[in-house]
Amino acid sequence: MNKYNDFRDMSVWQKAFAILREVYKIIKVFPPEEKYALTDDLRKSSNSVVHNIAEGFGRFEAKDKTRFYKVSRGSAYEAMSQILVAEAEKYISTETSENLIIRYKEVIDELSALIRSLEK
Repeated sequence: MNKYNDFRDMSVWQKAFAILREVYKIIKVFPPEEKYALTDDLRKSSNSVVHNIAEGFGRFEAKDKTRFYKVSRGSAYEAMSQILVAEAEKYISTETSENLIIRYKEVIDELSALIRSLEK
């Protein structure tokens, strides 16, 4: 039985969703030549973090849940790497990059704890 009524009640989903909203704001200022490259990649990885948490919540078996939470965790690392590219290319500031990475690390830690608890 889920201790949450809805995936939106999960703090990890709320944190990931807040980061996703920020990513959407940030990518609006990326140069046009990045539209089908970094912009698209960062949008997809950030969406994957959020939506795989939701899908995992909706799964019945613990093994199914953890599979989606692990995909979400991997996507968070992918997004962090893309954020570092955006910083290196001067599309975002070091401060913005570090803020997003710190927040993604919190999401990763929370997902890791959730995975460990389900695998017990």
